[in-house]
Amino acid sequence: MIQRLTLENFRNFGSLDLSFNSSPVIIAGANGKGKTSVLEALFFLSNLRSFRTVKIGEMKKLGSDSFRIACTLSGEKWDTRLEVQYTAANVRQMKLDGVPVARSSEFAGKFKTIAFLPDDSSIIGGTSLLRRRFLDMFISMVDNSYFMDLQQYSAALKVRNHLLKLEKIDMDVLNSYHPILAEHGAAIVQKRNQYIHILKDSMKLILSGIRPEFRSFTIRMKSSKDTESADQFLEKLNTKFEYDKLRGFTTLGPHLDDFDFIANEKNLRIYGSNGQKRITSFALKMAEFDIVGGKNTIVIVDDATGDLDYKTKNAFLDKVQNAGQLFFAFTDIENTPFFNRSQIISLEQEMENGHF
Repeated sequence: MIQRLTLENFRNFGSLDLSFNSSPVIIAGANGKGKTSVLEALFFLSNLRSFRTVKIGEMKKLGSDSFRIACTLSGEKWDTRLEVQYTAANVRQMKLDGVPVARSSEFAGKFKTIAFLPDDSSIIGGTSLLRRRFLDMFISMVDNSYFMDLQQYSAALKVRNHLLKLEKIDMDVLNSYHPILAEHGAAIVQKRNQYIHILKDSMKLILSGIRPEFRSFTIRMKSSKDTESADQFLEKLNTKFEYDKLRGFTTLGPHLDDFDFIANEKNLRIYGSNGQKRITSFALKMAEFDIVGGKNTIVIVDDATGDLDYKTKNAFLDKVQNAGQLFFAFTDIENTPFFNRSQIISLEQEMENGHF
């Protein structure tokens, strides 16, 4: 479990030092006091990504040019301290037990997080980027090689897209990136196909219990043609060079993949109601929890259960009680026996005590 969390110049906090001694932990406070920011900091330490933004500057306190997040993480027979800092130039510095770490793959994933958020339905109904982002973080938690494939592919893609915009292109340099894109891109597509099937089966089981009217359910993956094979991917990159040069970017690959959630032959992204998208996204996160694992997982919930019906909420609480640690953010704490033994941290009280 996480025993301690320290923030400096993160979001609206100048400094904040919290200690945790139970599960679940409730972060309480009025809107705008920073409840979501506390959960975001925990998520960031786990994934080196925010669930709110891709812009590092947005996480810095106004008027500050850097921020730092640190936590003490404890297991049965060990303790470790994680620390990440972004400098004024947005240079990331990571430390494990005070020792600098160069590779993000050595830092991320020391604990796993499943985040239940108010806007989760946008995964179902929003842009393809949101769906890819969810799937990438999910698979990275259970397959470290996937995380490294993403890093290698993204770095090579960035260079190729830059070269495609140049008036004069060094073809030897450009072609040197094609095998990297083909190898890691094909691995990404293969693993996405594999884990989408696993997610689908888990979601079908969950939905059958809370929404039996979803008589049939599946997830349909849409990938660029011939990208699941590294050899075919490489050939496509070579043959599409002129077209890509004209467009100014790489027009095939897993960075363009999408996924549709289908219930009763209906594409929920297009035809689903807000309620259907909401319950499907909730089942998606519950399936993620089932697959990633219970006792090694920290669940964070940001006011994301208030609109659930009694049956669904009970199914959710029954499932997540098996997590290693639970963090809830509430404006108004729910009156249910599940929370009777919770540690309650009032951000208003922390402010009065001068902790931020």
